[in-house]
Amino acid sequence: MIKNIEIKNFRCFDYLKVSGFEKINLISGKNNIGKTALLEALFINSSPRPETIILLRHIRREQLSYSKSLPERTWNNFFFHQDKNSNLVIETTLENQSSKIVEICVDESVEDFLEETDEQDSEDEIKDNIISLFSGGESVRSVMHLKTRINQGEAFKTSIISSAKGLLAKDIKIPDIKNAFFIPSFLRVSSKDLTIEFDKARLNERDDEVLRAFQAIDSSIVEVESFSIGEPTVYLKRKGEGRLPLSLFGDAINRIADIILRLVNNENSILLIDEIENGIHHSNQVYFWTIIYKLANDLNVQIFATTHSLEMTKAFIKTGLEYQNTSAHFELTRQFKTDRIVAIRRDLDTLDYGISHNKEVRGE
Repeated sequence: MIKNIEIKNFRCFDYLKVSGFEKINLISGKNNIGKTALLEALFINSSPRPETIILLRHIRREQLSYSKSLPERTWNNFFFHQDKNSNLVIETTLENQSSKIVEICVDESVEDFLEETDEQDSEDEIKDNIISLFSGGESVRSVMHLKTRINQGEAFKTSIISSAKGLLAKDIKIPDIKNAFFIPSFLRVSSKDLTIEFDKARLNERDDEVLRAFQAIDSSIVEVESFSIGEPTVYLKRKGEGRLPLSLFGDAINRIADIILRLVNNENSILLIDEIENGIHHSNQVYFWTIIYKLANDLNVQIFATTHSLEMTKAFIKTGLEYQNTSAHFELTRQFKTDRIVAIRRDLDTLDYGISHNKEVRGE
C-alpha cells in the first residue's frame, strides 16, 4: 500500500509531497489545483509502462494531429511549465518502507538509440526489459524514457517514441494494466469490455456485489445478466419489466459498473477514480461508499478518489467512521506566500469537525 508520494516537475507540480495515505483516500480542492494530476502521478508510479502514458494522453484528449505536426512537443504537457530540460520524478514510499522511484526524461537526439534498437531482435528486447513503442514513422524526433528504481536498485527501463508522423497513428485500445486502474471522469467503457469483466465476476461468485452496487443507484433493479447476441452486453432487469442493455440506463450506471467490476476482479491492486460523485444522487452516496469500503477492505484494494461534492464528502465521512483508521481526506491548496500547491491531510474526525464548523473542504 502506498503511504507517501513525492512529485517533482510534473504537470502543475514543481514539487509536491503528500504523506499519510490510507486504504481509502478522498482528494478535494478547487478547480485546476491538481487533483487529477495527483491521480496521474500515482498511476505512472504504479504502472510505469508505455501503455500508461498512452492512456493518459487519450484521457486528456490530446490530439493525434498535434503530435503529427509538432512531434517535438508530444511530451511537453507531462512537465511542469512544459520544461523537458528537467527530469520528472515520482517517488512513492510503501507500507513496508520500501521506495519506488520513476524518473522520466525526454531525448530529442535519438539517432543512436534508434540504430541500436533496430539491431536488436525481439528476444533481446524482452531479455533486456526494454520496450519501444513506435508510431510507424521513419523519422523519429523525440523519445521519452521511463526508468524505475526500487530500493535504489534499477529494476527496468522502458521507452516511448514519438515520430514525425505522430504518436498513436491507429485507434486506441485501453490497455489492460494489471496492478493499477484509472477511471476518468468522463470515459465510458465499451459494452464488450464491461461484459467480459462481469463474466469474470460471475465466475468468481461476485456478481451479487455488482447487483448491490446497481441497486445503490436504482433499487428496482433485481437481476444482472450477460448475453452474447451480437456484441457481448450486460443486461439489467427491473422488477416487473423486461431486460434492457446496460447502456440504456445512463452514464451513472455504466460508471458504477466500471468501478465495482474493477474492484471485485482485481485483488491487491490500486484504483484511481476521478470525480467519484459523477452521476450518483446524494441520497445514494452513503450506500455507495458502504460498498466501496467493504470491497476495498475485503479485497485489499487501495483507492484514491477525487471529488468536488460536499455531499459525497459527507457520505465518505459517515461510512468511514465505521471503518476505523482505514481512510483519510486530502485537500490540495496553494500556499499564500509561495503559490506552491500543498496537500493538507485530515483524518475523518478532523474533517467532520471542519465541515460542521463551515471550514472549506471542497472547491467549486
